[in-house]
Amino acid sequence: MFISFLKKFLVFITLLFMALSTSVLPVSAKQDLVIDPLLFDINYTDRIILVTYSDKHIKRIPVGQPNHAYRKRGEYGNSSWSQRVAASIEADYKLKMLTQWSISEIGEHCVVYLINENQSMAEIITALSNDNRIDNVQLMSTFKVLAEEYSDPYYRLQSSIHPFNLEKIHSQTTGKNVTIAIIDTGVDIKHPDLEGQVNVIKDFVTHQSTDFSSDGHGTAIAGIIAAKANNGQGIVGLAPDSRIVAMKACWEVSKGNLDAVCNSFTLALALNTAIDMKVDVINLSLTGPHDPLLARLIDTAVRQGIIVIASQTDRQDDKSGFPAQQPGVIGVQSHNHMLQTSYKTQAQIVPAPGEQILTTLPNGAYDFISGNSMATAHVTGLAALLLQLERGLTNQDLYKLLVKADEPKFYELFNTNSTKLMVIKAGHKH
Repeated sequence: MFISFLKKFLVFITLLFMALSTSVLPVSAKQDLVIDPLLFDINYTDRIILVTYSDKHIKRIPVGQPNHAYRKRGEYGNSSWSQRVAASIEADYKLKMLTQWSISEIGEHCVVYLINENQSMAEIITALSNDNRIDNVQLMSTFKVLAEEYSDPYYRLQSSIHPFNLEKIHSQTTGKNVTIAIIDTGVDIKHPDLEGQVNVIKDFVTHQSTDFSSDGHGTAIAGIIAAKANNGQGIVGLAPDSRIVAMKACWEVSKGNLDAVCNSFTLALALNTAIDMKVDVINLSLTGPHDPLLARLIDTAVRQGIIVIASQTDRQDDKSGFPAQQPGVIGVQSHNHMLQTSYKTQAQIVPAPGEQILTTLPNGAYDFISGNSMATAHVTGLAALLLQLERGLTNQDLYKLLVKADEPKFYELFNTNSTKLMVIKAGHKH
C-alpha cells in the first residue's frame, strides 16, 4: 500500500516539475538585451542594416497559462517566433546578427544585421525588401548632437533667460509633475545643480560605462532645463521642478568633447522606452537623416499626446533635418541661426536663445555653450512650464504659444488668472 502511494506521489512530482520547466518566465522577469560591440564600431557603420517585421506575440504570454490572461513580458522580451525568424534570415542571407529586440509600442520586432564585405549592400537590401517575412529594411542612420563650446569661466550670467522674466513665471509654475525624457548622452547626476533632479536613468549604450560623469552634452541640456533654483550656487533651470528621465542613447566622439553621435538602434530603444513610460515631453537635441523606424516611433509618440521637441539643422541636405522636420514635431533653432538660414521649411520652427548659454558641465563645472541643441533645451523647459498650468495642450497649442516667447509680455501667459491658455486650447478643439 505504501509502495503504491509512493509511486503515485513520485509520478505527480515528476509531472509537476515538467510543467514548471516548460512554462514561460515570470511576467516580471527582465530579459537582458545582448548587443555585439561591432554595432558601435564606426568602421562598420555603412554595412549595418535594421530589419523589422510585425509580431503579434509582443507584450503577451501564450494562452494556456493558468489564468489564460495576456500580460506584459519583460522589458526587452522577444517572442520565440520572432527569434526563429531572425535566425532564419541570418542563415538565409549569410548575415551577422548584432542584436534584436521587440519594439513594444509599435508591435514590431527589430533585428540589426551586419552585411559581410564580400556581399553587395544593394543586392542584399533588395532581396530582403522582397522577402515576405520582412516588413521594412533600412540602413543604420547616424545622428549628431548640435553644440559648439565657448569658454569664459569667470562670466556667470544667464542672459539668455532674462527676457522671459523667469522670476515672475516661477511664481506661477516651475514644471512640477511634468516628465521630460532627455534622449542624449548621459547626465552627470552628481553635479551640485543636478543632484536629485534626475528621477530615472536609462542607458542604451551598453558597451560603455554606466558612469555618466564625463557626458558633457546631456549634462548641458539637463542644466538648462532643470538646474536647481534657490540652492545658493550655480544656475537656475527653466523648469527646476520637472521630472527628468535621462536616457543615454548617444556617446562621445572623444573624451572631454561635447561632440557625440547616436544611431537608429539606440534612439529607437530610447524612444520606445519613453513612449512606454508615458512621458510628457521628449527632448531630442540632435539631427540626422530621415529614418523610417524612428519616424514610426515619433509618430506614435505624437499620436499619444507626447510633445516631441527637436533641434532644427542650419542646412538642408539628405544627412540632416530629421526629426525636427517631421509632422507633429516642434523644431527649434537658435535666434542667430534663424537669421542665417536661407532655406524655408514647412516644419514648425520656434526661435530660442542658443548662443553662449551658461549651463552645467560634468564634475561640477559650468561653461558657455552655443548651438541649436541649447535652444532646444530652452523650448523644452518653457513647454514644461506651460504644461504644468494646462496639461491638455497639444503640440499645435504649444507651438502657438512658444513662438511668442520673444515678446516682452510673454510671461503674462503664465498668470493663473489669465484665460489665454484656455482660449487657445478651445480654439484648437474647434
